[in-house]
Amino acid sequence: MGRKRLINAEELQGMSPDNLRLASNEIYARHGRLFASEELQQYFNSKSWYNGTVPASSFDENVLNAFEKANVKLIQDFEKAY
Repeated sequence: MGRKRLINAEELQGMSPDNLRLASNEIYARHGRLFASEELQQYFNSKSWYNGTVPASSFDENVLNAFEKANVKLIQDFEKAY
């Protein structure tokens, strides 16, 4: 979700808080981020595309492109609204 384009609010309407959390963290996961949350780590470990190698404490958000940064912010704004 959202690596090459901006997502819009309409795409997020009706998503549950859990799905919003997964959506925002998928952006990080696609860059190999590992997760402190066992639940998130297990979820992404189950994905064939996931290759977690970067500890959460070492993850540098500068690896995100402009679309990804904007999309994370929008998704997190929706999460906060719940």
